[in-house]
Amino acid sequence: MRRTLAIKKASLTADRILEELKKCGVTHVICLPDAEGQFLYQALTSRPDFTVVPVCREGEAIAIATGLMLGGKDPVVLHQN
Repeated sequence: MRRTLAIKKASLTADRILEELKKCGVTHVICLPDAEGQFLYQALTSRPDFTVVPVCREGEAIAIATGLMLGGKDPVVLHQN
């Protein structure tokens, strides 16, 4: 007789992503808002847990994150792909 395991599939939602970032101690989220990531951007801007820093180009996000790290913060950079 074959046994089957019940595997619970976890859905990836903006709230779950943000909870994991919070657990990691992230203070700032530097991102280039886009159509595909709109769900995450909207969730970010509605929560006081993070400071959201929107940028115009991905290249400037790294410089901003570096400055925040030098200032003692824990940023993360989000971008397409």
